[in-house]
Amino acid sequence: FTGLVLASLVGTVMYYAGEEGLAADPPRNPSAAKAPPLTKSHPSTVTPDIVLPKYQDKTAPHAPPPTRAEVVRPGDPRMEIHGRYLQNGDEIVSDWSGTRVFLEFSGTRHVWADLSPANLSRSYSQNESYWCPHYETLYEKLDAANSPSQCPFWYDVWEAYIDGEHSGTVYLNITQEQIKEKPALAIRNIGSGLDPKLRHTLMLHKRTGPKKGGSIFRGIVLEESATAHKYTPRNLISGRRIEILGASEENGECALGHHKDFYATNLETSMVSYGTLLGEYFGAAVNFVSYGSAGIVLASADHPESAPYIDYYTRTLYGSPNHLWNFSAFNSSLVLIANGITDWGSVKDPSALLPTFARRFAEILEFVRDKYPEAWIVLVPWKQIQIEGISAGLALYQARKKENENDRKILMQILEQSKWPAEYRGCQNHPGPLGHRDYARQLAPTIENLLGWKPFRKTRDLGYL
Repeated sequence: FTGLVLASLVGTVMYYAGEEGLAADPPRNPSAAKAPPLTKSHPSTVTPDIVLPKYQDKTAPHAPPPTRAEVVRPGDPRMEIHGRYLQNGDEIVSDWSGTRVFLEFSGTRHVWADLSPANLSRSYSQNESYWCPHYETLYEKLDAANSPSQCPFWYDVWEAYIDGEHSGTVYLNITQEQIKEKPALAIRNIGSGLDPKLRHTLMLHKRTGPKKGGSIFRGIVLEESATAHKYTPRNLISGRRIEILGASEENGECALGHHKDFYATNLETSMVSYGTLLGEYFGAAVNFVSYGSAGIVLASADHPESAPYIDYYTRTLYGSPNHLWNFSAFNSSLVLIANGITDWGSVKDPSALLPTFARRFAEILEFVRDKYPEAWIVLVPWKQIQIEGISAGLALYQARKKENENDRKILMQILEQSKWPAEYRGCQNHPGPLGHRDYARQLAPTIENLLGWKPFRKTRDLGYL
């Protein structure tokens, strides 16, 4: 098929970034980008210098919130927030992974974040009572090393980085009822021991994806003597935007687990996902639109309400069909599509599903192309049945193009993981941090070739590497 490429590389995606103060790529002739050949290509012999951030949980030193404080709320022009989120006055609600908050400040020794659970879980399941016995059965059946003593508790986790250094991990493992009784529980310390004479840069990253309950963010809390400054995105390049459509792998689910573990909140982090790593490597904004068991047609048996994918892709919040996403807010230059694994989990005859899958996948390609007319679209499967389904969908998409004009800015890359050593994997056959880094290293040369992006050399005070 014209435009269909089978390659031995990687796939990715992620969040929205503002443009003021950004450097820009020089104008590029689209015809100058050369897609890989139509046959399976060999991996690049050059290994991109992609490194992992510090991602292990870190507890910030205890510092009680101040009685008098400088609070910077969402909507304040000095603060930037990237990702899909719902603005509600001076607070935001977020459930997609990769939401990021940026702020520069001085004059404080400590920093806190006002974070609460959004209690969106009931929006994720048609029958809430289904979850507890279902997961208890799975943990027991798998003899999981991390089996909980009671019903699994799902909640969001955020990571804080100050001046590029990992400064704190926030677990939203509390309830709104507890916060109502004691409001100070929502004010979480994310950094201490700072020099108040210096100007610091904060990045707060939501590392968990949908189905964890969602988060309410009400602002960054500083000491009363502090000054907040307008954030300048020095580590992002104007026009470089990556969006990733996918499932649990793309959110880094199970990345921190071992092979005997089962899914758990504390084992998930998009901080190490290949999409995040590629964004850092190229200085690109990244937008995650991925969720576990994201079926194109069907979903895995454990999440029967998680399909069809396109219904959720159009949402600002995964758990709310009433707030549609404004696609003009993130004009992606690269879209990586990793869907198509979970549909086959409970299908006895894949060939019977294939025509329906191909039609739905072609519809997604048409939708993405309509929203991002100039973007490169890279399909990034790794499993054989997924490759077959995506290939059929791509062929149908090309055949349905008006005036028989093939889309020459779309290709497929097969993610290679067959020779991974055990330490490259997390739990449930998901990539671990080293696996995600390998995916990113596979894909980086193709992104550089297609879009002309060169690796971005960062300043030390922003980002997290």
